[in-house]
Amino acid sequence: MFLKRLEVIGFKSFADRVGIDFVPGVTAVVGPNGSGKSNVTDAIRWVLGEQSAKSLRGAKMEDVIFAGSDSRKALNFAEVTLVLDNTDGKAPLDYSEISVTRRVFRSGESAYLLNKQPCRLKDITDLFMDSGLGKEAFSIISQGRVDEILNSKADERRSIFEEAAGVLKYKQRKRKAEFKLNETDENLNRVLDILHELDGRMEPLQMQASAARDYLDMSAQLKDADIALLAYDANALKAQLSELSQEALQHAAEEQRLAGEISETEQLIAASKRSVHALDKKIDTAQAALVEASSEAEKWEGRKLLMHEKKHNADRQRQALEESIKAEREETAKLEQRHAEQGASLEQQKMDQQKTRKSIQQLEAQLNLTPADIDNEIEAKKSLYIELMNEQAGLKNELKNIDFQQQQMTESSGRITAQQQSFEKELARLLKEKQQAEKAYEEIHADLDRKRQHFKEQETGAKQLAADYDHKKSLLFQAYQSHKQLSARIETLQDLEADYSGFFHGVREVLQARERNELNGIIGAVAELADVQKSYAKAIETAFGAASQHIVTSDEKSASEAIRFLRTKRAGRSTFLPMTIMKPRQISQQVVQSVSAHPSFVDIASQLVSYDDQYAMIFQNLLGNVLVAKELEGATSIAKAIGHRYRVVTLDGDVINAGGSMTGGATKNQASFFTRKAELEQLQQQATELQSTIEEAEQKVRELQSRAEIAKEQLEHLRTEGERYRELEAESAMHLREIEAVWKTTDSRFALFRAEQQNKQDLSGLASRREEAAGRMDAIASELAGLNNEIEELTGFKQQKETARGELLSKLAEFKSDMAVRKERIQQLTVQVDELLERRTASRNRLGELERELEWIQSEEAAKNFSDEEIESEIQRWSDARQSANDTVDASRKERHTLQQALDVEEQQLREQSRIHKGFTEAVRICEVKATRLEVQLQGLLGQLEDHYEMDLEAASRYPLEGEEAAVRKQVKLLKQSIEELGSVNIGAIEEYEHVAERHRFLSEQRDDLNEAKDTLRTLIAEMDEEMTLRFDETFHAIRSHFRHVFRELFGGGSADLVLTNPSDLLMTGVDIIAQPPGKKLQNLSLLSGGERALTAIALLFAILKVRPVPFCVLDEVEAALDESNVVRYSQYLKKFSEDTQFIVITHRKGTMEGADVLYGITMQESGISKLVSVKLQEDIK
Repeated sequence: MFLKRLEVIGFKSFADRVGIDFVPGVTAVVGPNGSGKSNVTDAIRWVLGEQSAKSLRGAKMEDVIFAGSDSRKALNFAEVTLVLDNTDGKAPLDYSEISVTRRVFRSGESAYLLNKQPCRLKDITDLFMDSGLGKEAFSIISQGRVDEILNSKADERRSIFEEAAGVLKYKQRKRKAEFKLNETDENLNRVLDILHELDGRMEPLQMQASAARDYLDMSAQLKDADIALLAYDANALKAQLSELSQEALQHAAEEQRLAGEISETEQLIAASKRSVHALDKKIDTAQAALVEASSEAEKWEGRKLLMHEKKHNADRQRQALEESIKAEREETAKLEQRHAEQGASLEQQKMDQQKTRKSIQQLEAQLNLTPADIDNEIEAKKSLYIELMNEQAGLKNELKNIDFQQQQMTESSGRITAQQQSFEKELARLLKEKQQAEKAYEEIHADLDRKRQHFKEQETGAKQLAADYDHKKSLLFQAYQSHKQLSARIETLQDLEADYSGFFHGVREVLQARERNELNGIIGAVAELADVQKSYAKAIETAFGAASQHIVTSDEKSASEAIRFLRTKRAGRSTFLPMTIMKPRQISQQVVQSVSAHPSFVDIASQLVSYDDQYAMIFQNLLGNVLVAKELEGATSIAKAIGHRYRVVTLDGDVINAGGSMTGGATKNQASFFTRKAELEQLQQQATELQSTIEEAEQKVRELQSRAEIAKEQLEHLRTEGERYRELEAESAMHLREIEAVWKTTDSRFALFRAEQQNKQDLSGLASRREEAAGRMDAIASELAGLNNEIEELTGFKQQKETARGELLSKLAEFKSDMAVRKERIQQLTVQVDELLERRTASRNRLGELERELEWIQSEEAAKNFSDEEIESEIQRWSDARQSANDTVDASRKERHTLQQALDVEEQQLREQSRIHKGFTEAVRICEVKATRLEVQLQGLLGQLEDHYEMDLEAASRYPLEGEEAAVRKQVKLLKQSIEELGSVNIGAIEEYEHVAERHRFLSEQRDDLNEAKDTLRTLIAEMDEEMTLRFDETFHAIRSHFRHVFRELFGGGSADLVLTNPSDLLMTGVDIIAQPPGKKLQNLSLLSGGERALTAIALLFAILKVRPVPFCVLDEVEAALDESNVVRYSQYLKKFSEDTQFIVITHRKGTMEGADVLYGITMQESGISKLVSVKLQEDIK
């Protein structure tokens, strides 16, 4: 199996899709620093399941996604696909080629695919677990792994061999087993404690359970007998109730029948009244709709005319209106002229008519004949006769009404007298109750408003408290984070000081020997004894130079012993400052005074350092002749002023040396001893202040949390109180509406009552009215007889006179005919004149309307228009509505008249039914009173059954009496006495005893199981220790053998060995590396040169790969520290090793490149975007 292809897109600097094809042998990936070549290693590590963002040189997993550049936007996902050749079948999948894909999105989602099918991370780790590509394998080796070998202590270096031996999974299992063993011990102790407690409870519970069983037995007997007696008594009462019920049923049947009839009649009456009332409303509604529809139809007709006119443009409308106005004025003038002419003709006809009337009067006077008077008199007699007949009929109807009213008033007079006082009291009570309910409702409503306002205020306050709490909590969290960062930084700085980080090797060895009390008189390094403000730290560090690492000793003897110690240990060199012989160096006061006024002058360097007085000679010696200036320009000026006799340093670290040479420029951003010390003091002070701030913030947060909780409780209380008040308000409103409804009903009934009372007062008036009506009836009868005689006489007289006056009548007829013609002509002329007058008026009105329309058009040019279809639709709609409303009014009036007649008949029927029903109701009431007494007794017995035994009579009846009634009652009494003698009984003791006994049995089994589990875990741990020891021993010796061989090949000779620090304890022993390059003595790895150490570490890694072979191996700049000759050896060995293992090498060394089979170049032609170029070296050579 070997790595066939790697595809990357969106991963770190690979913004575009990049594919790298690998072949067996050595593939080198090269490129300048910062080109992204190491991202290839990270991509392979990531796709194989790496979960640590730190191992991928990031802070979080999102950092692996391309973050964008000056010319490219950031991507939202990263994807890496690894393709493996599996033709040898080493991977447990039946595929000749396996692809593994991993994706991550910026939203945090991720996905794994195996041969393009979704899978889990576990599936991938399981796939590579035994293939040599697992997490514990050495398939990816970076410079960090080499540094780990070089810099690790013996105990720490052991982990490398454990990984190679595959011991880590056993160690993890052992830790889990030990954890489970501890848990088992704790669980066993708890089980034993509980068993001890249960042992003390078993015996008392057993006694209580026995007493409880006796109690339950007697209670069961008592229950059966008591239930039987109660059922016996209840059934006897039910028999009596049944007999009484039969009697009541007969009366109730008649009552029910009549009640049904009354109900039906009342429903009919109510329905009729509702129908009449509904029809009245319907008529009113229809009439209103009729008026509205007529009005709207007229409006829309007018709007129609208006809109037709408005369809023309304003100029044409104006012109048309002006022409219309002109024509209308002409028409009006013509009509006025015709009206005057017709008026004159009418006056002439009236004069001629008057003359004809006088001729007729003369003829009638000659004949002394007034036929019109006779006819008029006859007609007057007939009219009077008809009027008297109508009056007679009206009087008959009035007499009937009076008789009916007298009968009604007589029947209701007794009822009115009895109900008057009751109505008045009821109305007064209801009015008072209504006023009280209104007052209560207003009070509750006002309280509810206050509660709502208070709730809103409290809610606002609670929200503000919650917001303050969240804000303070956020600030506190930020403070925690800041304190955590400060603490981490302080711890780091303290660790650096404790490890003497940054000191030369010899200085560190001496100071550590002092800690171990191996050397005496060592006071410390100069940097340890001085305190410098942060602003002066760089200048003082520069002024000290290497002297900051000089070691101060108490005397020369101590210095000599320290030097011998370094020589013996071959631990390097150091400079010592014996306090007994050190002399101060000073600048003359005259020089100081000459430069003190310079604006750039700060002070003498020794004055800017804080130290103990006993070390004054040391610091005067080192810094007494150094001046400090603010900046380089000022330092140059000061140096010139003093003739370049002394060194001048600036606050930025630039130096003007004595004699005039200058040193300066940029330095690596690395904290000096003094900067680190100043920073540590500053951070410690900040941490103290921040801790105080945190404590205050915690107190504030606790207070706010407490206040917020109190506010929340108050708010919840107010919410509950508000709900209660809302319910009270609803109940009060409902109660008020009920009272108002009852009050209105009672008041309506009282109004009817008052009307009836008024009718009673009018009863005496009805009698006198009847007498008057009867007398008038008699008088009318006499008058009718006289009128009939007079009409007959006048008719005979008229017939006699008509024969003698034929001629005069003929002439008179001619005059009358002429008179009729003239009258008709006058009428025609009158009609014409009136018509002309109406036309003239209409014409004038039209003229006014046209003039107003013209004004309106002129002022409202942009009036809103409606379409013809809309106007026609509205006109039709309102016309239909008008017709519908008119039809509804007519039909409803006819229907109401019919319903009113039926309602009168139904009310008479109801009165008769109510009288009969009352008698049957009283008979039923008497039966019900008797039945109620028996029912109360029965319910008492049934209540005892329900309360005591939770059963009904049907269930109780299944309990028969065991013997005579009296004997059973005696048995019940004896059982009750026996139960009382038992006293207090714990019924739960039975179940509790069973539960405790079961629990005791269960825990005993648990105890045995836990003891067995302990033995099993101890055996398992021992077996794992044995397995780990065996695996470590075998792997160590195999690696040791290969290491010796590989070392000789890489170094071209020499020898090396791996040594266990504690061979007797293979589970804890460390591993030391001993190497002897050609021409040198055998020595520890730490004493070799940097290149030798690196090559030794590489030899160890190759040895491990021989023991733990992998299908392919990624080497990321592991040869960086080697010189060229060693790189060549490394490359040659790599080439040899590649016959069995595929290597992917990340490098920038020429020797490694030359030994590669395929060379890929990573470049950044576009800023921030890695690109790939490739060449096959073997083909190029050919």
